[in-house]
Amino acid sequence: MSQLSDDFRTAFRHHPAGVALITATVDEVPYGLTISSLASLSIAPVSVSFSLSKESGAAGAVLAAPSFMIHMLGEEHEELATNFARPGAPRFTPEQNFQFLPTGEPYFAGAPIAFRSSIHSSISVGGSRLIAAEVHEIIQGTPQQHLLHQDRKYLRLSGLHSGIQQA
Repeated sequence: MSQLSDDFRTAFRHHPAGVALITATVDEVPYGLTISSLASLSIAPVSVSFSLSKESGAAGAVLAAPSFMIHMLGEEHEELATNFARPGAPRFTPEQNFQFLPTGEPYFAGAPIAFRSSIHSSISVGGSRLIAAEVHEIIQGTPQQHLLHQDRKYLRLSGLHSGIQQA
């Protein structure tokens, strides 16, 4: 690994990012993975972007699925995010509050916001794939502070006071 690559990893390790869970169904089997690369992309068409570091397993299922769900996770969903980030951890258990939409995608009903989406386009960059996903439906859940990830840890913004006063 080059010094540039090491410095790049360190820079992004310290850059906070929102945590999302992507779920899909392929051949009647649910798949899911945790990401921290979700970003808004376009208003017309309504689109988001994210990256996948591999094209097998759950990431491959997302690439193969006709549509999938992108769930923005709340602070109380740290355990769920961890489970979907770790191979072999419990997924889609009754306690995790998943249901299947009429269109077939696994939906986490506890998410503050979820997007039903499909791949608009994608491009390979190095060993990763950058996905542009068109949003077809937005499901509003219970509003809550979103979960963040920084330096291999989850962050909670609730209870923090910024010292910034609003006019």
